[in-house]
Amino acid sequence: MYNPYDEVELNETNIIDTREDLLWELHTTGTVFILGHKLTIFELLEEMDDEEKDNIIGMLVMGNDDAKEFAVDKLMDAFKGAYDDSVIEEHYIDMQSEY
Repeated sequence: MYNPYDEVELNETNIIDTREDLLWELHTTGTVFILGHKLTIFELLEEMDDEEKDNIIGMLVMGNDDAKEFAVDKLMDAFKGAYDDSVIEEHYIDMQSEY
């Protein structure tokens, strides 16, 4: 029996690239879909304490390039905490086997 998941080549680079693409979409558009679940940047920020959340918003809105990069790194840390490698792997496989 044909299984499209069998043809998907998965490695650590795929997971890293997929996670970075998802985070880029999230912080540029404010929304991303992961395995059919809509995640907003506000939901991700909600998991942080108020001071950290305020700092990240300030850095993204008014910060210089270094501040924005630091804020995106903090968002990535929160994103990794919410969506571990197994979720990103499943998302990647679903994306690759859609067609």
